[in-house]
Amino acid sequence: MTKENLAAGLPDGFTAPPLPRRAKKHRPDWLVAYLFLAPAAAVFATFVAYPMVDGVSTAFSNQMVGQGGAYVGLANFKKLFADPHYIRAAWNSLVLTLGVVAVKLVLGLGCAVALSQPMPMRGLIRALAFLPWAVPGLIAGLSWKWIFDEQAGVLSYLAMSLNLSDRPIYWLSDPSWGLWSIGIAMIWHGLPFFTMMFLAALSSIPSDLNEAAAIDGAKPIRRFFSVTLPQMKEVIFVTVMLSTIWTFNSFHMVHVLTGGGPAMRTHILPTLAYHYGIAQSNLGLGSAVLVSVIPVFLILIVLLTRRMLKDET
Repeated sequence: MTKENLAAGLPDGFTAPPLPRRAKKHRPDWLVAYLFLAPAAAVFATFVAYPMVDGVSTAFSNQMVGQGGAYVGLANFKKLFADPHYIRAAWNSLVLTLGVVAVKLVLGLGCAVALSQPMPMRGLIRALAFLPWAVPGLIAGLSWKWIFDEQAGVLSYLAMSLNLSDRPIYWLSDPSWGLWSIGIAMIWHGLPFFTMMFLAALSSIPSDLNEAAAIDGAKPIRRFFSVTLPQMKEVIFVTVMLSTIWTFNSFHMVHVLTGGGPAMRTHILPTLAYHYGIAQSNLGLGSAVLVSVIPVFLILIVLLTRRMLKDET
């Protein structure tokens, strides 16, 4: 026993604990949050914010491919609003978007209700129904281009085989059929998304509601419109808004099927922007086409965000 322990009355072998170290100063919570957000902010600034700002600034210039441009103010927009091709492309975008989304909404509801019913091999049937959504847009466009081909396409062959037509139908090169053909291809490719969303919404509705309505004497159609549909309104709204944005921007389907032809009759705004900006090398005019629809997308995004975040506020 040491003299110090003996003097202090402490047992033999006792050693004093080390002095406590000074606690490290913690970083503020806001600093930690910004450190975690920094990588996402860098990616957003590089791939979203900068291209958007550059595109908006290009829309107010006369920049060409491989050449610098000077500021021209609203000259590109004045030229666009007096351009019949721009007016037609805007009209095509509006008609195509509203028509395709409306058809997908009705067919999606019907398919979801049908797939929610008991049936043999329901899992396999659901997988086959969702298969078009997994096909890349470019591949889907090429497939439909072959289907619509007036010489080797299956539709023209069936029409002539069934004596519905005595000559090939020019689905893509006839101005009266071109936009309809694009709409059919878009509906086929986007319908599974509506079906999946609505099928998920149907499965989340408590069965007690429909059972109570059935006990009260409500028929199936009445139960669907009075019980099922109101329970799905939030999902329907979000699905329609997302599909509207995607359909309006469906560049690949129009570009692959018709390229905007014939005679620029089937252009929509994204393909017209490509035509002016890349094919004609007029980056300023092409950017102006896309910038002109930014207010529309801002309204759609604000409505969609408000509805999706409504439950969290």
